[in-house]
Amino acid sequence: MPEFSPEAYGRYYLIDRIAIGGMAEIFKAKTYSDAGFEKLQVVKRILSHLSENDDFISMFVDEAKISVELQHANIVQIYDFGRLGTNYFIAMECVDGKDVKHILRKLAERGKLLPEEFAVFMVHEACKGLDHAHKKSVTVTGEPMNIIHRDMSPSNVLVSYSGEIKIADFGIAKAEARAYTTKGGVLKGKFEYMSPEQARGENVTQLSDIFSTGIILWEMLTGRRLFKTDSEIKTLEKIKNLDFGPPSQMNPNIPARLDAIVMKALAGEPDNRYQSAQEFQAALLDYMYPSTPTVIARSLARFMEELFTDERETERQALERGSAVALELREQPGEIDLEAEWEESPAGGSGTLHTPVQQPTRAPLVVAVAAVLGLVVLSGLLVWTMANKEPAPTTPTQVPLFEGARLTVKIQPAVQASVFIGDELQGTGSKVVLRDLPAGETTVRVLADGYQPGAATVDLEQGVRSQVSVTLVAQDAPPEDPADPVATPPNLRQPPTVTDGPAVASPPTTPPTDATPQPSDQPVDGAETTPPEPVLPSVLRFESSPAGATIRIDGSRYAKTPASFEAEPGRSYRVSYLLDGHDSASFTAVGPASETTETFARTLPAKVVAMGKLNVNVRAGWAYVYVDGKKLSDTTPLFGHSLRAGNHTIRVVNEALGLDESRKVTVSAGETATVAF
Repeated sequence: MPEFSPEAYGRYYLIDRIAIGGMAEIFKAKTYSDAGFEKLQVVKRILSHLSENDDFISMFVDEAKISVELQHANIVQIYDFGRLGTNYFIAMECVDGKDVKHILRKLAERGKLLPEEFAVFMVHEACKGLDHAHKKSVTVTGEPMNIIHRDMSPSNVLVSYSGEIKIADFGIAKAEARAYTTKGGVLKGKFEYMSPEQARGENVTQLSDIFSTGIILWEMLTGRRLFKTDSEIKTLEKIKNLDFGPPSQMNPNIPARLDAIVMKALAGEPDNRYQSAQEFQAALLDYMYPSTPTVIARSLARFMEELFTDERETERQALERGSAVALELREQPGEIDLEAEWEESPAGGSGTLHTPVQQPTRAPLVVAVAAVLGLVVLSGLLVWTMANKEPAPTTPTQVPLFEGARLTVKIQPAVQASVFIGDELQGTGSKVVLRDLPAGETTVRVLADGYQPGAATVDLEQGVRSQVSVTLVAQDAPPEDPADPVATPPNLRQPPTVTDGPAVASPPTTPPTDATPQPSDQPVDGAETTPPEPVLPSVLRFESSPAGATIRIDGSRYAKTPASFEAEPGRSYRVSYLLDGHDSASFTAVGPASETTETFARTLPAKVVAMGKLNVNVRAGWAYVYVDGKKLSDTTPLFGHSLRAGNHTIRVVNEALGLDESRKVTVSAGETATVAF
């Protein structure tokens, strides 16, 4: 990709180029406003030659208007649409993460498969977004929009580093398809994710999206491409002939129940598929039980963090560099372009979709100079007038509507803590800044090892920065006032301490009438006896995939998964899962309310095996290649074959040449070994 330097683009500052293709360039971009407000977005800038395609632009504008109506947590939001110069653009939500295509490619490099629970969860969440789009109706008339994505593929399913799933390019797929038919060679299209009816050129329905989503699930479970061939014609024929089997044929660990779900989504006849995205989602949700989407999302966030540690650091550095340049560009005074022309958008402009105005005029230079001199004189008169008048009241700066509330949470004492809103982890540290929060009353919860849970409630206002301090109390600290039952919330109090021997009576407040003191556990004459309320159990359920992991609680070995643990409500426990040959998992579990069970399910990925590469060549011609007795599908010359680091036996066979030789080779981790016969 060519080197990119940050640049100003209308009111956007393009700080990093993410991708460039035959249709558009995609950038990370920032917008700035008063009082230090800034927002990170993604700008997709359509290439200039497509602006000459009237059919494409007309379709593009219509579909952009539709996509801006889709407001859902599992759909990438569209913020803006317009034209600057010869380029049309879209500004949209920036999802800090990777698409499924990138995830599968990264796992393939490591020789690993995506954990089954993550694949099921991703498609479950994507179905929620699809269902919203499929059922969207016109706000005024209530008529269904009958939206069809038409381009469901791994590159259009985004996974954030926090475990969120979002569908991208909703409403643009039709425009892309139109561009393909009107300007050959611009877009290849993703034929390998078409439904059979789409491959046959028939009219498609929303059930086509179900089939395409089924392809994504099949590929995530197997790590293989379902319909990919060496030509588009062969791919379309393979789709139309339904030439494939269930995922378990490629991955024997896939259970029959999940096979059935995938194959129903991939039914050749639309009537035999799930009849809605909601029905598909419900089947996946039922399969996930007893785990929940919330629990899996947390595990997925940790998985993404580990998988893309290096990439995240590179992205942060690029973002910091680009942001610094953008701030410099923002401080530079704007220039008047005397050659700029008025541009009129074919969209005609509307409330949320507008065309940024270019600097107009073809006026002669002398007119421009005269106008400037006139403004100078007028400004002098205004200054003199204002100096002799009472100052007008200051009008507060209007906050852009697209900015949410910002909240800074400070932890006292300054310890590493996890900050939650509801069940969602928002950040960690002793000072956590939360951005783009909805206005209204918000409660934050804070958890830290060795401290009782803390909480604070704050009333947030749109576009306003707020701050709250949460003071944590050590778990072994005494309550501030033992006589005051409100000093410590009931769910955070420690249970009564049990000691050996009889209970000791508390000193009476008035002298007793009898010389013999009454034990405190005996009822006073004439008083009603109130039995103590039973303490109901608070249960933590520990599960892992695969099962059999050793559970350590606060450093002590407890049991193997799956297992349950009776906890103290409100108390934090440091929990670890350990299993030979797999990555460990550590987390903080908080005892839930009495008579409540909370499950902590974690996937323990197999440890990464050191890999190297192998090149094999035969000078006399070609030959079949065997590695440790196993025949490879490729013949010589063989380049870049991934192989576990260590000692291996390489054999080459070509009966026609009378060739049958074997050699030993040592493959080192991260290096390429070459064997020539």
